[in-house]
Amino acid sequence: MRNIIQEELELAKSKMFEEVIYKDKTLVKLTRDNVAIVEAMIRNDSAYIHSSDKNAKPVYSRNNTIKYGGSTAYWMTQLKYILTPCDLSADYSYEDIIKSAVESVDRENSTHLNADGIGRFEITKRIQEFDRSELIECLKNPDYKDMLLVQEISKITSAQNRARHNISFASKFCHYACFYIFEGTEYQDNYSIYDSILKAVLPMYLDYYQIDQNYSLDDYKQYRKAVDKIRELCGIEISRNGFDHLLWYYHKGRI
Repeated sequence: MRNIIQEELELAKSKMFEEVIYKDKTLVKLTRDNVAIVEAMIRNDSAYIHSSDKNAKPVYSRNNTIKYGGSTAYWMTQLKYILTPCDLSADYSYEDIIKSAVESVDRENSTHLNADGIGRFEITKRIQEFDRSELIECLKNPDYKDMLLVQEISKITSAQNRARHNISFASKFCHYACFYIFEGTEYQDNYSIYDSILKAVLPMYLDYYQIDQNYSLDDYKQYRKAVDKIRELCGIEISRNGFDHLLWYYHKGRI
């Protein structure tokens, strides 16, 4: 008699991440198949499914208070309508779009901007005050003026207590802005995501690929270079986006 459960479990093995053991540590292989698996998992995970929905608009209650603030995909697409030549026009002002984009990136990525009490307000103001043409230039060319956009967003806040450098948020804002504003272009994959999990596991991959250059992973510019060096040596073309998602999703429950 057929055991359907066992057949299903055997089939599941073909959908698992391909791994490699190195110095008693288990790493995920940097392959297109593994990237495809993680992208499918993220897109089917209820915890993340709204964040990539461009139609996930804000939802208001009867008394006009916000029940749901709208997705990062929605707000960055709205920003695209303002910053680039488009047939469609934005539904909100530039200032409101920046404010809501900051809130959505912070909310969906748990970057805790308001842990110091003023982070969201200050960072929103910093981005709003950018000249729009310079903002586009920073997104298209991350190295513009020594990574000006990341530097400005991640400058320490002015909070009297618990002032913060928000490097992780800065990288994620820039990453998702490029991902949606420049969709389908060479600029879409400009920024790596800087995350505590990725930062913790990156040394293992630098070691595995025998990269002996000493990168300061507390510095976003050097962190991005370290990511790109691994991508260069892994033997297959993988996007920064795919690399970030693969390492983060694979290791987030393992470290």
